[in-house]
Amino acid sequence: MRRALLALMFLLPLVPAAAAAQMNRFEVTPFAGYRLSGEIENAADIGFDHQTNVDIDESAFYGLLFNVALSPNWQIEFLASRQKTSFAVDEGLLSPSDDLGDLDLGLYQAGFLLQWGGGQVIPFVTGTLGLARLEPDFPELDAENYFAGTFGGGVKIFFDRNVGLRLEGRGTWIDVGTSFDDHHHYYDDSYGVTWLPEAAAGVIIAW
Repeated sequence: MRRALLALMFLLPLVPAAAAAQMNRFEVTPFAGYRLSGEIENAADIGFDHQTNVDIDESAFYGLLFNVALSPNWQIEFLASRQKTSFAVDEGLLSPSDDLGDLDLGLYQAGFLLQWGGGQVIPFVTGTLGLARLEPDFPELDAENYFAGTFGGGVKIFFDRNVGLRLEGRGTWIDVGTSFDDHHHYYDDSYGVTWLPEAAAGVIIAW
């Protein structure tokens, strides 16, 4: 009996956290992370006047997630993030990369999140589609919106019903063979895609 009571006392603090996933309908998560570099195989796709490969350099980023619960397991997820980075040419492992100019990268996405488990730690996977906006900070290139998406997963750790921590890894892909509005419209049959892996952490505010 004593062991049962001790076990019950240990499990009681987890009950509000487990209920949070069932009862909360909305989650807002400000987050920050670090995104690794990704290569654009044909720089002409994004407006450069040459065919060389160009990297989107690695750097920190920040953003906001907004989740709306459809059920205890499914959520609609909206994502917006901002990264200050640069275009660079990588000359090889033993040579430093050449900086071609600053770049602001914005992501504006919507999709679905699937979570499972009823404890304090809740695993999830997520996928989104939307736009990536590339805003180069030099006159040779115009700002453009490209079709993009993300896929990733991680865990939510709830400290109580309304506050938790979100840890995740995610991959972002940008189809630099297509663009929308602004001054140029590219429809490249090569469908060039750049991949950008990332890791992030954020504070969940749920209600």
